[in-house]
Order: sequence, then C-alpha cells, then structure tokens
Amino acid sequence: MKQKVVLSSLAITAMLVNVLGIVQEDFLLRKTGEILFFLPLILYYLRKIPFKNFNFLMFLGMALAATIISYFEKTWYFEEAKLGLWLVGYIFLAREAIKHTAYEKGNRFTNLYFVGVIAVYVYLLWVHVIEIERNVGSNLVFSLYILYYLNILFIAIAALVFYLNSFSKKSVFFICLTLSFIFSDVLRDMEVFYFRDVSVEIVGTLIKFAALKLVFLFFITPEKKLRLLHLV
Repeated sequence: MKQKVVLSSLAITAMLVNVLGIVQEDFLLRKTGEILFFLPLILYYLRKIPFKNFNFLMFLGMALAATIISYFEKTWYFEEAKLGLWLVGYIFLAREAIKHTAYEKGNRFTNLYFVGVIAVYVYLLWVHVIEIERNVGSNLVFSLYILYYLNILFIAIAALVFYLNSFSKKSVFFICLTLSFIFSDVLRDMEVFYFRDVSVEIVGTLIKFAALKLVFLFFITPEKKLRLLHLV
C-alpha cells in the first residue's frame, strides 16, 4: 500500500513538473516531466503488465521512443519522427482491440447510427486536416499528418466497433483512451498551428497522461464480455 502511495505521488510530481514547464515556458522541464511519468506508471502496474503481449511492448516502446526524441523535436526531422513513432504505436493499440472483437450483426438503426458517427468524425477530421495544410509548408510533412490522422480514424472505428460488440470494462477503457489521444492530439495541433494558450497546453498534456494510464488499464484488464449489446 505504501509503495502505491509513493508511486502515485511520483506520477503526480512528474505531471506537476510538466505543467510547471508549460507555465514557465521551460522546454526541458516540460519534456522531463513527460518522460518521468513513465517510470512510476510502469512500476505501479509492474506485476500485472503483460510483458508477453507483443502489442503492449511495441506500443510502450514507441511511446517511450517518441517521448525521448521529443527532446530534440526542434532540430532536423525529429518532430516528424516523433509523429511517426506515435503513429506506429497506435497501430498496435488497434491490433489489440481487434484481437478481442467478436463481430455481431446489428439492426438497421444501430448500423445507421454507427455510420453516422463515423461520417461526422470523418468530416471533422477533414476540416482539421485542411486547416493544418494551410500552416504546413512541406508536402512531406503534410502527407505524414494525413497518414497520422487516417490512422487515428482507424483506431476510432476499431474502438467504436469493439465497444458496441463487447460492452465490457476492457472496451470502455479502449474507447476512453482513444478519445483521450484524439483530444490531446487536436489540442497539440492548436498549439503548433493556430495559437499558443497555456490553458490549452496544460489540458492537452493532462489528457495525454490520462490516456497513457488508460492504456495500461486496457492491457491489464481481461476481456469479459457482458453481451448486453450486439449493435454492430
């Protein structure tokens, strides 16, 4: 119990260091908080972490690598490399969700609901990408952003299908972490391409921390389908 309190305190401290770095516009302090958050998170769930799960190891490796190279994101192509690493990490998250998804045929109404939700998200994603295009000078970088957000779209679809077909605690964790990553990415783009606002940065980074915790909860939670809904 004491160990969990200590690790929780360390995680909160890492988050506070990150927030302090944002407020004081200290780049190194901000990035240090991001990387330090992984240590107590891993130690907290150490006994439950599925180290034999390839998807978990690949996501964790990509997330750690992306966070580490973000120290150098203002030089060379490290910003694009960081984006690419997160893209690959998200693919392995989607693979894990798909592995646990058992498709059930839904009725007409729920199928239309599913298509409608995806259509709205595609439209919002398209608007966001168009706005990014106006602020990106390189076609290569813009192409990377297109791939990145297409990947996010794929994860969102996988999360919705998984949730509607499973309605389990594991699927709830996955759809919550997916939404958290989406919101944190959009807020990050607001900072990079539109305007810098301290409150937006703080909210975005706290959502990202929550998403990482949800990833661990997703992987350590066994899939126990309640089978209350078979919608899609």
